[in-house]
Amino acid sequence: MKKTIFFLAALGLLFTACTNNDATAANELPGGTPTPTREGTWSSVIDGYIYDFEAQAAPIAGATIRYELVLSYFPEIQDGHDNQTETDSQGEFTLPVIMHDTDNLRVVVEADGYLPYEEHFVGMDLADGETLTIGLTPANGSNP
Repeated sequence: MKKTIFFLAALGLLFTACTNNDATAANELPGGTPTPTREGTWSSVIDGYIYDFEAQAAPIAGATIRYELVLSYFPEIQDGHDNQTETDSQGEFTLPVIMHDTDNLRVVVEADGYLPYEEHFVGMDLADGETLTIGLTPANGSNP
């Protein structure tokens, strides 16, 4: 009888340990800051060049590039991560991303005096990074 009770207790502990799928489970980083982790989560980078479409590829300095989650099963992985950057004087940018492979996100580019640009990606599309070359149209441009 004692062996049966011990076996059932051990089995219950093992079952509890194996089925603990707590979405807020965290790994400790140096410095003690917990970071959510989840299988299928990874970091990558979106980089590129933003230019004036009508001015023969003149770089646009100070354009804002950001990503927004459209759909995410695990939005908590974004906590504490910047999701935007600006172009430098050469119109170039680098934007680190952290996401789950099932996330759906929108990349938005905005600059004063230009029409905004957006493009949609699924997490797996960005697994190896993405280089964007985007020509923005002036808001008062000749294109309809």
